[in-house]
Amino acid sequence: MGQIASRSSLATAMRTHTCGELSAQHVGQRVELCGWAQNTRVLSNTLVFVQLRDAFGSVQLLAEHDRMPAFTEQKRLLELLSSDSLIGVSGTVIKRPASMVKGESQAREIELLVDRVKVLNHAKPLPFNPHVKANLPSEDVRLANRHLDLRRSELQNNIRVRSKATMTIRQFMDNNGFVDIETPVLFKSTPEGAREFLVPTRIDPGACYALPQSPQQFKQMLMAAGFDRYYQIARCFRDEDLRADRQPEFTQVDIEMSFVSKEDIQNVLEGLIQRVWSQIKGIEIKAPFRRITFAEATSKYGSDKPDTRFGLEIVQTPQLTADVHTIAEVLVIPSGAQSFSTKELAPFADLIRTSQANGESKVRNKRMHKIGDQGATGISKATLLARWLQVDNARLPELLGSISAQPGDLVFVSERSSRVTPANTTLGRLRTLAAKLLQEKGMLDISADRFDFLWVEEFPLFTRIVDDDKAQLSATHHPFTAPAKDDLPLLYTDPAKVHGQHYDLVLNGVELGGGSIRVHDPEVQEHIFKNILCLSPQVQASFGHLVTALGHGCPPHGGIALGLDRLVAILTDSASLRDVIAFPKSANGRDLLMHAPASATPEQLAEYGIAVRKTPPAH
Repeated sequence: MGQIASRSSLATAMRTHTCGELSAQHVGQRVELCGWAQNTRVLSNTLVFVQLRDAFGSVQLLAEHDRMPAFTEQKRLLELLSSDSLIGVSGTVIKRPASMVKGESQAREIELLVDRVKVLNHAKPLPFNPHVKANLPSEDVRLANRHLDLRRSELQNNIRVRSKATMTIRQFMDNNGFVDIETPVLFKSTPEGAREFLVPTRIDPGACYALPQSPQQFKQMLMAAGFDRYYQIARCFRDEDLRADRQPEFTQVDIEMSFVSKEDIQNVLEGLIQRVWSQIKGIEIKAPFRRITFAEATSKYGSDKPDTRFGLEIVQTPQLTADVHTIAEVLVIPSGAQSFSTKELAPFADLIRTSQANGESKVRNKRMHKIGDQGATGISKATLLARWLQVDNARLPELLGSISAQPGDLVFVSERSSRVTPANTTLGRLRTLAAKLLQEKGMLDISADRFDFLWVEEFPLFTRIVDDDKAQLSATHHPFTAPAKDDLPLLYTDPAKVHGQHYDLVLNGVELGGGSIRVHDPEVQEHIFKNILCLSPQVQASFGHLVTALGHGCPPHGGIALGLDRLVAILTDSASLRDVIAFPKSANGRDLLMHAPASATPEQLAEYGIAVRKTPPAH
């Protein structure tokens, strides 16, 4: 028997060490371990191997006839173990033969010569083996058995990275004078954009709380209260359609500061990002981050959250149209006509055919052209190029030269309305699709360790979603964003031309977060509510508490919110937010593990004065 090892900092009444912390320095020492038994291998009547795993790593167990008391009984016990049964073992750490050592893990250098095994919990047959990646079932099956799915090493790593990132954020914020303040989860319904979750209450018949979409109004009230620097790891809720990067409940790093400019807030955020990337990925991020305007982002990249790791920039071609309310633009894919097969071009055609957003309805012109030695294909009477060439058919070489198009290139031509604020144009989506396909074909190399952070600024304060000069304006960000100082007079004469003090933090085509300097003048805030957004008196009254607080000596202030789920997904290279949340909702918003939402009983509904009206079947 070896000497008794000193207990680790993670020791408990049932173990002296964890599987992951054992190394060659423990050789000859006696330890006690607990964990899940996997891969039991009976090599002979005198030799058994078992892989033991816990939350911190794994180690191989060796049960040998000549060195284990009551071997026959213990061998029988090990043979009957089902996968992922819990056992406790004691034994001596020994060095593995050099010929058997594989991999870089220290644990692979040693194994545990077991002298005692105790079964802590026999596992019943599992619906799936979470440790065999090739045989994993559908996501819905895994979500319904999330406790098993979370045993996967990938998800274990994701959740631990999330924990470390959150701790890093808290330490950074505390070191920079921020106060962690919790705000209420039971709020009231306010028209901030997305649909809200309502929570009925017995206080008043028909009255409901609403779960907050964000702590926006509370954090502004905290600035009025004089806290100067606030932050919170906040839970937020939105009852909206879901996709890979959306969840009905999500977490954001919420920040607000007093007596600041947008540069002050951006400096804090850049320092925070540098700290997180250094601590989690060991990568030093350079600051300050690049800054581009909303106009540059949408005109060059066709998106307000552009991926700037590659070129394929969109070119504005005003010569193609005389309509002052129309923007003509071109995207050139070098060698695209030669590189993409007809089958590979089909997604481009589908995207063009179905694109109707951002003032690019079916009547707007979007066309794909292949450039050859004799000109361009796809020029029919209805196309923008055909209309332009009617004046002089010899102008095509001049145009191709101005956009640097060569024979073999693929050219997309589009026109869209200048009266509609674009967020993601057709050419922007085509650009992203082209980059993806070029990467798959090995024609575009984007390093996995390249992180292009940038700030998108100078958004229009108000947005039209209809192609009409007289269409109602809506807030681009939210109604509390302050106008740019130089544009303040336009707020009263031509609000459609006003830029906001709004800024988005973007990384590799993903919006990490957004913020703004807020309106702190109650008269300006009331003017925006009443005369620009044309909110009803009832809706204006729902913001009365905020306007009152602004009038009680509220300092100039601003802030930002970072999506923590999305941040961790990028840090862990996860395709879905569901992979970085311990207990996420499914793609249709259901909790398949807890079977939520669940129907309320008639008694519960009656207590809240709620009657359920069945939706009539569609005809």
